[in-house]
Amino acid sequence: MPAAPWMKSVAYHRLAENEMIESASFYERRRRFLGERFLDEIEKTLAKIHKNPDLGQPGKCHTRSWKVKRFPFRIVYLEQTKRIWIVAVAHLSRKPDYWLERMN
Repeated sequence: MPAAPWMKSVAYHRLAENEMIESASFYERRRRFLGERFLDEIEKTLAKIHKNPDLGQPGKCHTRSWKVKRFPFRIVYLEQTKRIWIVAVAHLSRKPDYWLERMN
């Protein structure tokens, strides 16, 4: 996602990116184009976060999270000086806070 000069870039923790890709592949195997719809919803959610990082629900380690529409996922992120760092693309049924080890 290209950033305007005054906006922060968005970067993924490698495991968060893997979660997103694996989830999209799972949905695509279940139904054609469902993986694409999942990625579209992720992109829409990231656009909201990118526009206003303070919108998300506060979480541990100064993170915030935002629920993805139509899919049981939330994006966990950390606003840093020059970027918005995506810590997890977390399925809602997964153990809460499993991603905390990524904060080290």
